[in-house]
Amino acid sequence: MPFFRTLTLTSVLALSAGPALADLTPTQVWDDWQSLLANYGSELSFERTSNDGNSISIIGLTATFPVVDGSSVMELGTLTFADNGDGSVTIEMEDDIPISVEVNGPDGAEGAVSMTINQPGAQLVASGTPDKLHYDFNYPVVGMTDFTIEGPDVPEGIPLTFEFAFSALEGFVALEGAGVRSYSSDSTIGLLSMIMDFQGETDEEGSGTFNLMMKNLTQTAKGTIGTVSADMSLSELIQNGTSQTGTGSHGEVTYELNVVTPDGSFEMAAAATSGEIYGNLSETGIAYGGVTNDVTMSIGGSSIPLPPLTFRMAQTGGDFAIPLIPGEDPQTFAMTFSLVGLEIDNMLWGMIDPAGALPRDPITFMLDTSGKVIVTEDFTAPEYAESGTPSVPGSIEELNVNTLKLSIAGAELIGDGAFTFDNSMGMPAPVGVANLMLTGGNGLLDTLVGMGLVPEEQAMGARMMLGLFARPGEGEDTLESTIEFNEDGSILANGQRIR
Repeated sequence: MPFFRTLTLTSVLALSAGPALADLTPTQVWDDWQSLLANYGSELSFERTSNDGNSISIIGLTATFPVVDGSSVMELGTLTFADNGDGSVTIEMEDDIPISVEVNGPDGAEGAVSMTINQPGAQLVASGTPDKLHYDFNYPVVGMTDFTIEGPDVPEGIPLTFEFAFSALEGFVALEGAGVRSYSSDSTIGLLSMIMDFQGETDEEGSGTFNLMMKNLTQTAKGTIGTVSADMSLSELIQNGTSQTGTGSHGEVTYELNVVTPDGSFEMAAAATSGEIYGNLSETGIAYGGVTNDVTMSIGGSSIPLPPLTFRMAQTGGDFAIPLIPGEDPQTFAMTFSLVGLEIDNMLWGMIDPAGALPRDPITFMLDTSGKVIVTEDFTAPEYAESGTPSVPGSIEELNVNTLKLSIAGAELIGDGAFTFDNSMGMPAPVGVANLMLTGGNGLLDTLVGMGLVPEEQAMGARMMLGLFARPGEGEDTLESTIEFNEDGSILANGQRIR
């Protein structure tokens, strides 16, 4: 992750804020940089230093970071820390920072990735005191160019272009304390763009392009910075003092994918008006989620035997929260997914239902679950993934289905449930109750039979199955079901034993 580590250097080391509490010297800021870099396991080397009384320059500076099975080298060039005369210090950096990553695989194969971070016109100002530093940053542009990749499975001279850029990046990061340091940050980005382009030399190699654009990004974060090393798992990072919680948002986002192969072409484009994300890393584990609003997606191309199709969604999103640190006691988890207001292209509806017999209301699906698990192994550790056939890293103890909802073609299924699990026999055996209600199911089945999509004998079999598992509800065309899983292994549907 060398690019993001550079952002850590140039944004986590770039901070804000009000009047200086005391005169801050260039040497103190340089000391803080060394401390932060060392915290990430960096080894620093430089050719010489220069001090003219008002500023110090570190000339020929190189930072080497360990990564899994290799190392990353960042050529920072000349860093200058200049006293502004008002208690603050300006940090001047090179416009271009080359980065290279070299790794050695388990079979001795070597690979390398290189790139250049471009940051012309970057402005960084430090203020505050050595134990309470603020870095204010303003980057007109932060980009990544000159991307290359080498490896035993990568063709030499691969015709790949990869560029990544931020525009109008500004904000602050504030650091406080010593050892395990606390921090807070706030930043905005006017525009994010990414371009990937592959142009094969022959038609057999094909070609492809991917373009992404996001506008008006914001982020806020706070947490602590503990000891970091390349081989640490997420669990170990947390136990060594690292934590973070943050939120973000974005405005309009668009992306396009175009692929051409000997078998034909494929095109996909998507857009959304806005979105939000959040994340958390702490002793309770890792949590991440978000929503995207007003999504439009289209697909087409000669490899698809249909005209271009368009789909729309009012909102889609999801989140998860899972524990990471192994222990003997149950820990909570949660997972949700939602797809609200999915509109299918009328071309597809017309192929399935040319007479318009089916309601074409937007489709909605929601699932909200939570529960408890016991984590027995650190499944984020590199050695766990490298073990070949890793064992299950824990056991599920409780599962709650807080919400289940599916509405499609005039029918709606809703439900909930709560279960505990007996893991004494190896396979978890559930004990609990699930509640389900189906509205409009028989009407939808009648329509499908009338359209000829479902044979009458199959519909009769489906109705018989519903009769076993469901009972009539209060409303018209409403079926309800209560499914009980008992400790003796029996299963009851509405009080009738089915196993």
